[in-house]
Amino acid sequence: MNLEAFINQKYDTLNSTDKDILEFVVQNKELVKEASLSEIADKAHFSKSAVFRVCKKLGLTGFSQLRYMLQDETNPESEEVPDVDYLSQTVRSVLWTVNQFKSTKLDDVYAEVYKANNVYIYATGWMQQIMAQQLQRNLYLLGKMSFVFPAALEEMSAPQNHVTQNDMLIVISYSGMRASVIKFVETLQLQGVKVLSFTSFKQNKVAQEADYNLYYDTINKSIEYENRRERFFPNLDILIDIFCMGLINYTSAREKEEEQS
Repeated sequence: MNLEAFINQKYDTLNSTDKDILEFVVQNKELVKEASLSEIADKAHFSKSAVFRVCKKLGLTGFSQLRYMLQDETNPESEEVPDVDYLSQTVRSVLWTVNQFKSTKLDDVYAEVYKANNVYIYATGWMQQIMAQQLQRNLYLLGKMSFVFPAALEEMSAPQNHVTQNDMLIVISYSGMRASVIKFVETLQLQGVKVLSFTSFKQNKVAQEADYNLYYDTINKSIEYENRRERFFPNLDILIDIFCMGLINYTSAREKEEEQS
């Protein structure tokens, strides 16, 4: 989805200042996708907080995600990029994912996982299913009971009767736009279940619906077979591991506090 279409979805919720800022962004995409928040605020003659607020009104995590959307517009997946250094691209992508994780406040997320009776995991896609199993293993080693939902859509409705407001749902998705998954998330939220999403850093409905969000990047590469482009998910694997390492730290600190109280 390009930025203009995304803005149109939220247009009725924007005030005149928001619209002026976004008009500047749309007219200066090349500048915005390379500049910092401070530089854009200065050139657009608005405060940094005003630019940040309009990003949040759009449902983005902040200015960095706005820039990512613009960069993604100019690098469509269908476009062939010759002579790509995939190793360097992957290293940059991994560093970006780690830095994005480090800038996210996670105490509230870890608190929800810590107090949850059970953690339920639903993943869309073959690779995401593999990563869901890895997350389940990590949580098991931490002493947290977790269950991976089956991928079959017709089986998704059955667990809803067993999940309670004392449980937590983690959704692992790439596009985050599958209608059945969005409905599944909304249904569990109505039951009071907190939702954490692991999605790509593109704007998506699952991330908008979830209570908490973590983002990963993917690497796209053309392959000769049937002239397809395939996605590689090294960042999702890393994101799951560093999330669990942080959870270990949080859990250890909480257990010490409880022992001393």
